[in-house]
Amino acid sequence: MNLRRIVVRLPNWLGDGVMAVPALRALRRRFPAAEIILHGRGAFEPLLADAGLFDRFDPRGRSGTAEQAAALARLEADAIVILPHSVRSAVEAWRAGIPVRLGYERDGRSRLLTHTLSPHRGARGIVPVPMHQQYLELVGVLGADGDVSDGALGAGEEACAAADRWLAERGIGPGERPLALNPGASFGPSKVYPPRLLAAAARRAAAGRDLPVLILCGPGEEALAEEVERELRTGADPSLRIASAASAPPALDVLKGVLRRVAVLITTDSGPRHMATALDVPTVVVMGPTDPRFTAARLERSVVLRVDVPCGPCHEKVCPLDHRCMTEIAPEEVAAAAEVLAGFH
Repeated sequence: MNLRRIVVRLPNWLGDGVMAVPALRALRRRFPAAEIILHGRGAFEPLLADAGLFDRFDPRGRSGTAEQAAALARLEADAIVILPHSVRSAVEAWRAGIPVRLGYERDGRSRLLTHTLSPHRGARGIVPVPMHQQYLELVGVLGADGDVSDGALGAGEEACAAADRWLAERGIGPGERPLALNPGASFGPSKVYPPRLLAAAARRAAAGRDLPVLILCGPGEEALAEEVERELRTGADPSLRIASAASAPPALDVLKGVLRRVAVLITTDSGPRHMATALDVPTVVVMGPTDPRFTAARLERSVVLRVDVPCGPCHEKVCPLDHRCMTEIAPEEVAAAAEVLAGFH
């Protein structure tokens, strides 16, 4: 298939965007002469930059379906790869009149698409497989071959220099590698490990070691970061150094540089978790309501901690019960995993 301009409709979630990197790299290899345009949330541009994955970024606005379709039509693309499973994303591509429209065959979208792929199915319906694999199989329809291991993010010199300055402003020197915490999850509070337990894990992992504890957060998560800091200071050794992003959360390109500096990240199952994995950062994932099979790839330097509970995985944004899938994960287990991954022993 000879394509001169390809649009990739990106997923909406940050973590899903990172898990699309192997597919984007496979697409770039398959069509080296084509112009590849990424269409999605503006935040994805700095996130996916510096990796040679695309030629142009087309930010997605907040307008309605007709306006989004018109914006896609103006790109004059030969093909669009639709990574989200939503009906709306397929409708927009169809109304834009893009000749080749590729996406998963779900929710009656087949009539809107020219090329489809069926999801993995079992006796009880769709079988969860890693998103990295789902996206790779989709671009494989166009002859783009790749591997889930080929999912590294790029971090440019300018972003890394900005990250060094950001860390220095919080008292973390050039040679220091902090223990980092990522307590937030834009998905919803069901993914959040209780601040009291996260703080207990961090105190235990940092005890007796001359390293700072860095609390990360994104916009809108400042209050959660402050709560974690309060819990962390409760009963902590007075010499424990704590730095926080609550006053100024880093932009995504700067966050890439920050993550490259940390010794280990303790995180929820959220976007920064996937960023850290794509940057080859040791990562402890405290996972509660989500099915681990959707993210079971590139785990060589990760430990995923979870407990099997009768009500899970539920994928609910807010726990309707007692949040046992998270509260039953012991801080001692989290700390021990962080110590091993960081090489503290």
